[in-house]
Amino acid sequence: MSDLSAAAPKCLSIPAVTRFELGDWDATARSMAAGARLDFGQPWLPEIEPDFAPGEVWLGVSGDDLIVYGVLKDDQPANRATNWNERTWLTGDALEFFFQAEERPGYYEFHVTPEDCRLQLFFPSRAAFAERGPLQRLMIAESRFESATRVNATRTGWEAIMRVKLPLVLDEPREDGSRRFRFLLSRYDYQPGRVRPVMSAATNALNAPNFHDVDRWTWAEAARG
Repeated sequence: MSDLSAAAPKCLSIPAVTRFELGDWDATARSMAAGARLDFGQPWLPEIEPDFAPGEVWLGVSGDDLIVYGVLKDDQPANRATNWNERTWLTGDALEFFFQAEERPGYYEFHVTPEDCRLQLFFPSRAAFAERGPLQRLMIAESRFESATRVNATRTGWEAIMRVKLPLVLDEPREDGSRRFRFLLSRYDYQPGRVRPVMSAATNALNAPNFHDVDRWTWAEAARG
């Protein structure tokens, strides 16, 4: 896992992985084992919460796609959202992917739930999040990523795939040829009986559970291939 700061950014190398079909979970695991792995944690706390459930996520590049594969421990994974672009972070478990192309003011926020319900947002600037206006103005109606999810038979965990076109992540065309961007992977885990979710992120740079703290996101370089 990379510990990155805005002052001296290091860069996570995201490698190429072999192509697989969404829903082929054996092929997914084999392919993404070659990706860059990050572990979820709570770096803003001196000790993790007792109810924290671990999770791992892998990132890879396949052709024109950036792929996120999450394997998450969870006590009864579920989310009440049933419609496109619901506020999934309020209705149950969700995996989140934020990303911002290098030298671009706007950034994306994508969610997927254990039932494969999706939320897609675009913030034209950091100020757009701070304004706290109607969320509808930030929602993206057209599908911007593919996904697949699977809850295990014992309901003690779930897997998720998010597949995003790399040109969207990079905001191409880029005259300088840059394939750098910064990102954050985060999680809401609503366990039975809890009023508030257990929040975690796949980074050790956050000093608070503020997932929109763009300066503390991880820099990455996508493989060419």
